[in-house]
Amino acid sequence: MLNALDNLKKMVNIDIDPSITYQDINYQGPKKYNLVNFDISDAYSSLIMMQGLLVANIWKMKTGQGQHIEIDHERAMEQMYRPFFIHINGQPQNISGLGRHTSLTHKTKDGRFIETMNTFNRLHEKTLEVLDCSPAKDKVDAAYASKTATQWEEQLNAEGLSCCIHRSFEEFKATKQGQYLESVTPFEVTSLGTGTIVPFKPSARPLSDIKIVDLSHVLAGPSMSNLLAEQGANVIHVSNPGAERVPLNVLDTGHGKRNVELSLNTESGLAKLKELVQDADIFVNGYAPNRLADKFGLSFETLTTLNPNLIIVTENMYGGGPWGNRPGWENLGQAVTGMMMEIGTEESPLPFPYGALNDYSTGIMGAIGVLKALHIRATTGGSQHVSVALARTAMWFQQQPKTKQVKNLEAFKQYLGGILNGGHKSEHSIETPSPFGVITHLKPVLEYSETKAYWDRPASPLGSSLPTWED
Repeated sequence: MLNALDNLKKMVNIDIDPSITYQDINYQGPKKYNLVNFDISDAYSSLIMMQGLLVANIWKMKTGQGQHIEIDHERAMEQMYRPFFIHINGQPQNISGLGRHTSLTHKTKDGRFIETMNTFNRLHEKTLEVLDCSPAKDKVDAAYASKTATQWEEQLNAEGLSCCIHRSFEEFKATKQGQYLESVTPFEVTSLGTGTIVPFKPSARPLSDIKIVDLSHVLAGPSMSNLLAEQGANVIHVSNPGAERVPLNVLDTGHGKRNVELSLNTESGLAKLKELVQDADIFVNGYAPNRLADKFGLSFETLTTLNPNLIIVTENMYGGGPWGNRPGWENLGQAVTGMMMEIGTEESPLPFPYGALNDYSTGIMGAIGVLKALHIRATTGGSQHVSVALARTAMWFQQQPKTKQVKNLEAFKQYLGGILNGGHKSEHSIETPSPFGVITHLKPVLEYSETKAYWDRPASPLGSSLPTWED
């Protein structure tokens, strides 16, 4: 039933060795996930399987050994709200910052809706300054209702804050930004014109010879490197000392990584990052386009001069185009592309009910792009740029076959409230001792017959590791 997999194989355009076989199981299980009118289980499971096939293909190229891969649709669906399965020493954890009234969906003066997100304190406080009101819900609602949707979209983005108008899918595709995104694939891989062939070499695990510098935050970028670490990738996650982070996201995506703090505002911090990049295979940039280049001189040219064979990943809201520099979050990807209108109605747009669809899927898209880039680097050679974007991922899901689901908005709202609370339990959870205590969390979803998926180190506090590839 992995119907979307054929579409993904065409986009990847890498020949998968016929000794690599796969199977999906428990397809009937996710029938409880029936509150949206497109087959999320098939599309999401297909994404995960595409990643697995590319990993297995690398192992085949390294060792000559094929293998069989299985995916359980029920387990795949759990992955989309996996932070809410996390317990520490038996205590459930909850995400922070979702309850601020400046965030999420707001009605404006012209009767339309806008979507915002202010998970971090600095964003929330800056938004209150722009709104010129107190954080009380009635005051915030009145402030948003004082201007049109277009006025807020333009003003808040000009202030570096995230905001988009709720559009239908057709309305978004008619914008210049929508047209740009329709012209690219959900994981664009392009040559940067430097470097040589870097053939695959023997390693203990499929990706254990691959080094990743991960300069991303929140979910999409960190989950990308977390997925690659499942098969042994050596990941150093770099964060800015003192920067706000969502603790539950660090717990969720931190397995398999060293956690290093470097201040790029200092000469020593920037120099250390460049030193890490020189030895890396992959550099993940989760910031807005051009931000690292403009502020720290970390342009593509600088990075490939440091390392001519580097694979550079950029992950952000729009990927490029006229809105390329606008920030964004999971919910904005849903809102701007019409997903919320389709799940709810034009008068009552509703979010995707089963977790962070765009964040985790964009992470998988990025992992697929990286694995494709590694194939290219090993065969035809050269540095590569992998580009993924939340809005493009959301468009891909919108383009999947639709079902005739009858909307039950009350049942939907009740289910949504249950999903977003901590304390979920699963038979697919594992316990991992860590500096935080014993973390109960979901294990990797793919089952490989020859190269078991696991993380070789637990999640750890930000800044708890030294900036070196060696233990």
